[in-house]
Amino acid sequence: MKQLIKTFVFSIILILISIILFYFLGRDIWYPYYKDCIINKDIEPIECNLTHVDPHRIPLPPVINLKLTAPIEQLSSKQRLKRHLADSDFIFYPKKLTLIGMKNEKLLEVWAELRGRWVLLTTYPFTAFSGRLGPKYREGDGQIPEGVYRISYLNPNSKFHLSMRVNYPNSFDKKMARREKRTNLGGDIMIHGSTATVGCIPIGDDKIEELYFLAEKVGINNIKVILTPVDFRKMDVKIKNDKHPWLSELYSNIKKELQVFKR
Repeated sequence: MKQLIKTFVFSIILILISIILFYFLGRDIWYPYYKDCIINKDIEPIECNLTHVDPHRIPLPPVINLKLTAPIEQLSSKQRLKRHLADSDFIFYPKKLTLIGMKNEKLLEVWAELRGRWVLLTTYPFTAFSGRLGPKYREGDGQIPEGVYRISYLNPNSKFHLSMRVNYPNSFDKKMARREKRTNLGGDIMIHGSTATVGCIPIGDDKIEELYFLAEKVGINNIKVILTPVDFRKMDVKIKNDKHPWLSELYSNIKKELQVFKR
């Protein structure tokens, strides 16, 4: 009886050892059958409509580019003027102004006196132009005058928004006209708004608002206006005829006036 029990136990141990060895050493034999019969049986295929998708890569959500645009700063004419003054180190409004209108360059420079020296506040492009290089001789010639002038008055009711009258003809213009026996010299030369002109200097409505307000603060008696054919600080002109010999004197005077206004 004891011998029979020992034989049974020995057989069970031998069978267990065989099973264990077969599980680890015979995996290549039994696992394919197990996979087909047990694992794949519980998995149903799912149809996929995606193409060209890497199965090892998780697709990322699309990138949305949001362009954040800073709002455009809207400033009034007074605020723009105060910014010009602050940028040039002015704490108070200047006591003197000089406006330099250059016909060839079609620019109006605004200079202000600061502690005994002249500072360029800003530059306004002409918004229109008439005539050609050379002074104004008579009414209706469409010319912008050339010379050294003053502002005679400010017009808040101008049909060109706002305007500042230049005191053409000045004493030099009148003297040369008498010498050449010219009459009807014209007048009402303005620096004004809008984008149209015949013999005046337009700088647009927004710019004339700045300049007009500044002129009120400074006072018209403290404003000089230099109107020149070209920027004599950078270039010169040739006088092609001697019909008006006084042109050389006029341009010499303008050059002297421009010498102190250097950037």
